[in-house]
Amino acid sequence: MKVLRTKSKLSLSILAILVLGLVGWTYYRLNLQWVPAGYVGIKFNARAGADRSRVYEPQAYFTGPFEQFYLYPTRIQNAVYTQDTTAGEAKSADGILITTNDTANTIFDVSVIYRIEKQNVFLAFDTFGPIPIETIQSQHIRRAVREESSVVGNQYDVYSLMGPKRVEASQMLTDRLKEKLSKKGITIIQSMILNAYPSQDLVTKIHNNVNSVTGVQIATLNQQIATMQNQINIVNAQATQEAQRITGAGTVAKSLDIIDLELAEEAAKRWNGSLSKIEGGSNKSIIVNGGNIFGGK
Repeated sequence: MKVLRTKSKLSLSILAILVLGLVGWTYYRLNLQWVPAGYVGIKFNARAGADRSRVYEPQAYFTGPFEQFYLYPTRIQNAVYTQDTTAGEAKSADGILITTNDTANTIFDVSVIYRIEKQNVFLAFDTFGPIPIETIQSQHIRRAVREESSVVGNQYDVYSLMGPKRVEASQMLTDRLKEKLSKKGITIIQSMILNAYPSQDLVTKIHNNVNSVTGVQIATLNQQIATMQNQINIVNAQATQEAQRITGAGTVAKSLDIIDLELAEEAAKRWNGSLSKIEGGSNKSIIVNGGNIFGGK
């Protein structure tokens, strides 16, 4: 009996140890938090605050009660603020409204490429507090983009910002965001002003302007065509006049030749075979009738 009780207690003890070990292992596994590749982390305790002794590199870490990690991307991130409800940071229309110097209010898609360098992690944490990077991106970076885009937009009219000056404006926006957000621990690499979503009134105005410009261009082309046609007519008239002159001169010369021939033919018909009397004298040629010399009649 005593042996059975001892064996029973031993079995229970082993079972309890196994159960406790399983519970402990499960608790440990459940409280592991990964810092993924391309990120670094700060361990934050709700009671003690941030652990400033180190920046946690990518791997798994155990977090105790009231502890959690806030992650910051050291690899390049692309924050897209777009009016397309199927894309961007928030799956809703969150494009950036920009007012240009012609008082047009137009929504643009804006892309911001950024990262948080390891040495700036605590600066970013002190600036924004214990909030996830997704919140920083969707709220704080977006607010900075909206503010600086308004400043940049005031340098251009809406047509320039939608067209030839967009690259220039994007670089200006990049420079302003770098200056503003570097003080908060965010490194801006590039910002780009992308698609525009003009209002219906602006679309109508654009169409009218295009039609107006097209009409002017057509009128200019027609004037150029008329000028060229006039020049062609002048050249043709000059060529015709010259051709008539040449033809007329040739006709006159030909007519004189024909008249000469006709006169010669008429004279030949009227000749009776005798020659006019020739008076002798100095320096005169004498023509002799050959027929008389050789016995002809």
